[in-house]
Amino acid sequence: MKKLLIRKDRDVLVAALILTVATGLAFAPDAFLPMLARAFLLEWVLVFVIILAWAIWRRQAWTGAASAMACLMVLLQLDAPVAPSVWQRTDASLRVAQMNLLQPNRRHAEVVRLALESDADVISFQEVSEAWAEVLEQELGQTYPFHRIVPGVHCYGIALFSRLPVERLNVLVLEDTPVIEAVVSSSKGPVRVFSVHASSPGSWSDHRRRNAQLKQLSTIVKSDAMPTVVVGDLNTVGWDKAMWRLCVNSGLRIGTSSTSPTFPSLFGLALIPIDHLLVSPGAAVVASRTFFIPGSDHRGLIVDVAT
Repeated sequence: MKKLLIRKDRDVLVAALILTVATGLAFAPDAFLPMLARAFLLEWVLVFVIILAWAIWRRQAWTGAASAMACLMVLLQLDAPVAPSVWQRTDASLRVAQMNLLQPNRRHAEVVRLALESDADVISFQEVSEAWAEVLEQELGQTYPFHRIVPGVHCYGIALFSRLPVERLNVLVLEDTPVIEAVVSSSKGPVRVFSVHASSPGSWSDHRRRNAQLKQLSTIVKSDAMPTVVVGDLNTVGWDKAMWRLCVNSGLRIGTSSTSPTFPSLFGLALIPIDHLLVSPGAAVVASRTFFIPGSDHRGLIVDVAT
């Protein structure tokens, strides 16, 4: 009898712990540490499913019920402002590729080959060092004659390459970080494209800086009604409050899947989706996929957009 009571008490205690964690994930304020935990909601669901399976096997009723409730609570948070999709490939007017290179990456030839094989009209690069800038200029400049490169030594160098004519090509600065704006002449008319690398929220100050950058970006996007594409490493997941604020304030919607993670890329697999392509109202995504980038800690994106 004593062992049975101890087992039941342990079952209740574990259930309470699970519900506490799930409640924190679901309802925590928009602060630094909760934001980091909420970035891994899909992985938390997997943990709760494993615990649920173990509880059923061990006949732990309280733990099983709490795990099932935790799964539901977390799944309800996986809501993101998603763009409409169309499925006729002929509707695509612009193909965009996104590639975070990883600044110390030396697998230049393989990465350039993949960039060319993507058949993208526009390619957005992040973590462009002086060495990468030289390689990209030399190897892609002929195929993509319209480009702007802003190399950096702090992992926030950036570049945008277009094989389509460009009406405007500017470098903006958001909280000391460069962003490239281009007006590209697509088959359906001009499209404004932003290549962005938001700050990695590895500390409280970086978290605030990333949020400020996305807020400034939303203001710039909203200032012009031209069809717009924002692509890059935004260092936020689709269900994060920062992403919701960006989309609500700018009208943008996410064109890439929240179930297609891009970082950290290990052996071709990744955990969380922080590389995104967003589109303005009236635009839609025809197709989207991720791909392996040799030597990088990110997976790349290829997205066909209809404007």
